[in-house]
Amino acid sequence: HFLTTLTEVLLGLLLGATAGILTGILLARSRLASRMLSPYIVAAQATPILALAPLIALWFGTGLASRLLICAIICYFPIAVGTMVGIRSVDPRLIELGRSLRASRWQRLSRIEVPSALPQILGSLRIGVTLAVVGAIVAEWAGGDSGLGVLINLARGSMFDIPLMFATLFTIALLGVALYLIVVAIERRLVRSHH
Repeated sequence: HFLTTLTEVLLGLLLGATAGILTGILLARSRLASRMLSPYIVAAQATPILALAPLIALWFGTGLASRLLICAIICYFPIAVGTMVGIRSVDPRLIELGRSLRASRWQRLSRIEVPSALPQILGSLRIGVTLAVVGAIVAEWAGGDSGLGVLINLARGSMFDIPLMFATLFTIALLGVALYLIVVAIERRLVRSHH
């Protein structure tokens, strides 16, 4: 059950973080994209994942794809916003310096903007990793045959097996804390090496 949930969290986070970072860069660099996409992104975030999970399970089935999608959706928004805020807060003088040195748009993005925005991007990834754990549990409640969320349902269904319930909740908490600390360690290493 633990390995199933861990797989869903890691793959869902990878999917959500990739989409969130790309969207955040797009929103930061294009005012038109920001005006057009922001209302839809906020509306999607305002809809509770508990309400969306049964629909996603109905549309995509109860397999791994729907559980990854739920994990990705729940961690996507904070990462997209963190990336957008980070890119927008880059010192304009650095960008102007890149232009004066004839750096291409890709070079300015990859060598100036993203490295300067790393603290905000990685800070949002800290939030995203804990939300991905929540997303995996919710996805397993909506439909799954294994995972820690399924184990909670089994404990609840068998006349409230309290020891199993607490053991599962403790495992979920440990998973969230461990993944959070891994992101913090990566953040320290990347931000230190950038500076």
